Amino acid sequence: MRKTICFVTVIFLFTNLPAQQGLDSLRRLLTNVKEDTTLINLMNRIAGDYAESRPDSTLKYGNDALKLSKKTNYKKGEIEAMRNLGWAFLMAGDYSKSLEYSLDALKKSETINNKELMASCLWAIGVVYGFKGDNQQALDYMVKSKEIYKEIASEVKLAGALLNIGVGYYSLNQLDSSRVYLNQALEISLKTKDEEIVAAVYLNLGRNYAKMKQYDIAKAYYRQAIPTFIANNNHLFLYSTYYFIAEVFDSTLQYDSAFYYSRLALDHVNMMNSPVSLVEITMQLSSLFKRRGQLDSAFVYQEMAMNAKDSLTSQEKEKKIQILTFNEQLRQMEIAEQKRKNVEARKRNLELSGIAIFIPSFFFIVLLLGKRKVKSRTVEFLGVLSLLFLFEFIVLLIHPYIGSWTHESQIWMLLILVAIAVILVPLHHRLEKWMKEKLTTKDKTKLQPEKAETPLNIES
Repeated sequence: MRKTICFVTVIFLFTNLPAQQGLDSLRRLLTNVKEDTTLINLMNRIAGDYAESRPDSTLKYGNDALKLSKKTNYKKGEIEAMRNLGWAFLMAGDYSKSLEYSLDALKKSETINNKELMASCLWAIGVVYGFKGDNQQALDYMVKSKEIYKEIASEVKLAGALLNIGVGYYSLNQLDSSRVYLNQALEISLKTKDEEIVAAVYLNLGRNYAKMKQYDIAKAYYRQAIPTFIANNNHLFLYSTYYFIAEVFDSTLQYDSAFYYSRLALDHVNMMNSPVSLVEITMQLSSLFKRRGQLDSAFVYQEMAMNAKDSLTSQEKEKKIQILTFNEQLRQMEIAEQKRKNVEARKRNLELSGIAIFIPSFFFIVLLLGKRKVKSRTVEFLGVLSLLFLFEFIVLLIHPYIGSWTHESQIWMLLILVAIAVILVPLHHRLEKWMKEKLTTKDKTKLQPEKAETPLNIES
C-alpha cells in the first residue's frame, strides 16, 4: 500500500491544479447559462471538481454533460464527460468500468486529433492502472502522455507528467531513472513557479534518497516540501511527508524525532478520515513503542490499527455497494435517455406522417382548383408550391440517413446532397412544366373562340 500512495497523491495533485472555485457558485451558474457549449463545459468543470470528494455528483454531472454533448454533436464536451465518468467509477473502485470510459474517450479524442485531450486521456488510463497496482502499464501510458505534452509545449502539464513518470520508476525500484525524471520535473516547475509540483518533487526525491539510505539528503528534501503543503493545507501530502520523515528517524534510531513526526502524521490522518492511512500510521506508532519497551502504548495503537482495518473492510464493502449503485444509476439514466429518444422519434415520425399525408392532399386540392374558375396564376403558384413541399420532404427524410452513413462528415454530406440535387432539380423542373400545362389546359381551352355554325342551304 505504501509503495503506491505517493503515485496516487501526485495524480490528484496534478488533476486538481486549478483550484476549486466555489462549487456552489458554479452550480448557480447552471441555471443562467443558455448556450449549450458553455453549459456542457460548466457541467464538466463541476464533475471534475467533485471527482475526488463526491463521485456520485461526478456521475450525475458527467452523464448530463455526455447526453447534451451527444445531442449537440460537441465532441470535446463528450470526451471530457467520458473522462469524468471514468474518474467517478475509479473513485468507486470499479476499475474495469473506469478503464472502459477512459479508453473510449481516448479513441474519440484521436478521431478529432485533439492532442491535449489525447494526452489527458492517456494520463487517465495510466491513473487507472496505477490504482490497480500495475505500475508498468501506468508508467507506459504516462510516458505516452508526456510525449504529447512535450509536442504541444504545455510546460505545466509536462512537469506533472515527468513527476508521475519519476514516481512510476520509483515504484518499479528503478531509482536512477526515477531521479532523472524527477529532476526534469523540478527544473520545469521551478521555471514556471508551480510550487505544488516543486513540493511534490521534493517529497519524491526524499523517498528516493531514503531508499538509498542517504538519510540526511532525504530529510533535507522532505523539509523543503513541508512549507508548501502547510500553506495549501494539504493534509494528504503532509501526512505522507511526516510519515516518511518518521521512517527516516526510525531507521537512524532517533526515536524521539520519529515519535514527533509520527504523531504529526496521525494528526493529519484524523483530519483526512482515511482508514488506509490510519492503519499505516498506527502500525508505525505501535512498532515505535514496542522498540522502546512501552508495551501498553504499543497495544493501544495496535488495537487502533485493528479497528481501522475493520473500518477499511467496511469501507470496501461500501465501495462494492457504491459500484452497484453507480451502475444502477447509470442504467436508469440510460433508460431515461432511451425514453426521451423514443418520444423524440415518435414525434418526428408523426410529423413526417403528417407531412406525407399533407403533400398529396395539397396536390389533389390544387388539381381540383385547376378544374374550377380560379385564376390560372394562383393555381400555377400553388402547383409549384406543392412540388417544393415534395422535394424538400424527400431531402428532410433522407438527411438523417446520410448523416449516419457519413458519420456526420460535412464534406461527404455536402457531396451526397449535391448529387441528390443534380437528380432532383431537373426532375423538379420537368414536373413543374407538366404541372403548369396540366393546370392551365382548361383555361386555354376556354379562351379559344367557338367556330361559327355553317348555315343550312334550304332550297325553295
